[in-house]
Amino acid sequence: MKHIPNIITCIRILLIPVFCYYLWNDNAVVAGIVFIVASLSDVLDGYLSRKLNAVSNFGKLADPFADKVMQISAIILLVLLNRMSTWIMIVIFVKDFILIAGGLLIKFIFKITVTSRWFGKISAFYLNAVLAVSILFGMSRNVINILMIIALVMQVASLIGYATLSLIEIKKINKEKGAV
Repeated sequence: MKHIPNIITCIRILLIPVFCYYLWNDNAVVAGIVFIVASLSDVLDGYLSRKLNAVSNFGKLADPFADKVMQISAIILLVLLNRMSTWIMIVIFVKDFILIAGGLLIKFIFKITVTSRWFGKISAFYLNAVLAVSILFGMSRNVINILMIIALVMQVASLIGYATLSLIEIKKINKEKGAV
């Protein structure tokens, strides 16, 4: 039972090329369904890992990896299919790079693990919802861009939230070291 969340994560990783194939080959319905199933499976495996007390090191790495690769794949394909502006993709990727690099630096230098927070979950949910709607429905590039700009603002606000919380933790650690 404890392996079920990791199995779900592995299935989600296997769904990424399936999703890419159908979106690239102009089958938006199947691509959209695969994207939504993958997104919902993320919620399911997170719930099960907590419920079954099955949080694992593999899951801690593979789960966000699967989410990011699916999102990145969708964004790249929407740009390549000329349904979204390239600059939005670039800004999202820069934000993700900053988030990942900052998280790794904080982990290795200060031994702090940055955990997901409500604002990160809300911004990720909105991004996935916009991507799903953008894949499934024949919206204009302008409408998709507007929805993605809102997602981008939420993503940047989330990055600022994580950076602020991390700086508070670093300050607390430095204060404790000074008191010792």
